[in-house]
Amino acid sequence: MRPDTLARLDAHWAARLHCQPSLLRSQSTHIIADPARPGAEVWLFDKTCVMIAAPPLARALTASVGKRAPGQAFEPSRLREAVGESGLELRGPEAILALAPTRARAKKIQWITASETESEMTASLRAIAPARIPMVTIPLKCRPARRAAESCGFELYATVIFIGDRPTQL
Repeated sequence: MRPDTLARLDAHWAARLHCQPSLLRSQSTHIIADPARPGAEVWLFDKTCVMIAAPPLARALTASVGKRAPGQAFEPSRLREAVGESGLELRGPEAILALAPTRARAKKIQWITASETESEMTASLRAIAPARIPMVTIPLKCRPARRAAESCGFELYATVIFIGDRPTQL
C-alpha cells in the first residue's frame, strides 16, 4: 500500500481508536479503556494489536491478553476466554481491505459492498467519488469475496473482531 494512503488510513483509524497513528505500527499490544463503548473492538494492524473497550472489558482483556504478542492477543479463543463472564458474543474476524486511490489527494473513506465476483466489485468501484479511498469489510470465512476484492487491487489494511454488537458504521 502506498505510504500516503497508509498514513491517511492510520490517521482515520487512530482517531476512532483514541490513539496516535504511530501506535498502530508499534508492533505490540495496546488496550484502551473507553467509557463510551458498550463492548470492545480488537484490531490487528499488521503486527500491532489495538483493543478499545468499555472499562470492565478493558480490565479483563489487560489481565488475560495484555502482555501477549499481538498475534496471540488477537486469537478469538483467547478473547472469548478473557471476556467470557461478560456474556458478550464475539463477531468476526473481518478483513478490512483498502484500495489505494489513483488520486494522491484522496482523504476520506468510502465503503463499498462486498461481492463474490470481480465484475460486481468493479461495478461498485465505478460509483466511488474520485477523492475517496475505497474500503470493504469481508468476513474471513468468505474467501470468494476476498479473492474478488484482491483481484480488483484491494489490499489487507487490518483485521477486526467485535466483542458485543458490531457497529453499523465503521
